[in-house]
Amino acid sequence: MRWRELYPEWQEAVEELVRSDGVILALGATDTGKSTFCALLLRLKHQAGQNAGFVDLDVGQTTVGPPTTFSSVLLNKPYELLSELTPHSLAFLGDVSPVRHVSLALTGARRVLDDLMPLQPQSVVIDTDGYIGGWHGRAYKLMLIDLLRPQAIVALQRAGELEPILSALRLRANWKLYELPVPKTILRKSPPQRAQHRRAAFARYFEKAQSHTLPLDQFRFIGRRLGAGQPISDNRRRFLADQVHAELLHAEMVGDSLHLIVRQPLNDAQIEMLMTLANVNKLVMLPQSAYHNLLVGLIDYTGRCYGLGLIERLDYKARVLEVLSPVRSVQPVRWVQLGYLRVLPDGTELGEPLREG
Repeated sequence: MRWRELYPEWQEAVEELVRSDGVILALGATDTGKSTFCALLLRLKHQAGQNAGFVDLDVGQTTVGPPTTFSSVLLNKPYELLSELTPHSLAFLGDVSPVRHVSLALTGARRVLDDLMPLQPQSVVIDTDGYIGGWHGRAYKLMLIDLLRPQAIVALQRAGELEPILSALRLRANWKLYELPVPKTILRKSPPQRAQHRRAAFARYFEKAQSHTLPLDQFRFIGRRLGAGQPISDNRRRFLADQVHAELLHAEMVGDSLHLIVRQPLNDAQIEMLMTLANVNKLVMLPQSAYHNLLVGLIDYTGRCYGLGLIERLDYKARVLEVLSPVRSVQPVRWVQLGYLRVLPDGTELGEPLREG
């Protein structure tokens, strides 16, 4: 392997870290070589006969699991590429960045690491995303590091962009900090290239997906507004529908707001009448079609995310949810975690229509 020629700036740190145990975390902005560093370190540890573990926390540019997930895997068998490995554990974020979901991201990161540790890896290498900017990015990374408690942190930066984070990390004594430059051989990817990488990864994941039907009584929705409130009785829902001459497929009270799923959007007069009849100050209305192709996480009765799905049909009249997923069975599903992206089976991202969903 010509890695010493390609990345001479990393040689001393890599050779030291190959011999070390414990948790090693890579930190840096977008396109600074974090994934390359992790893959190199894991390859060398594997060649040295170590059972190393890998935790992938880059939800936008995943290496092991599908995009929008955190994952972990034990490298105890021969492999060619990390992307060919099947993750031992998944945590579903449902978005391509932790920016709006810090608490969910921190929970997921801790879970996939905890799931890996009973497999007794000699060391664990953690790849992170490039969200470091502003005080929110700084706070997220510092909380993530404090939660995962690495013994070594590899900080990759081009021009001081990590300094607000590093200035805090240097004051702690419970990890060794390696501050490394970004080699010239590490190239930047354009936004279209990053989007294409995600599309290809989604397409691979859903390539052999099949349609599955889940009775609505088998599970609960989590992660978004849907399912977070108290459903309105069928009699009350039909009464409201008759009064406004509209088809209300589902209605629930979420705090002081009324959440509706409708077949056709309501006009201003219908909305005003509904709010008066329901005695609410806010009404959230989404068409049934807004959930079509929404990315979801399938959570089993132990709280484990064991696969992703795409909603094909949400039918409150028939009381069923149809999802497209490569999982063998949806019988274990107890929670369906609603994501923040709509995705076609070929990996094309359709954006996020569920701003209030």
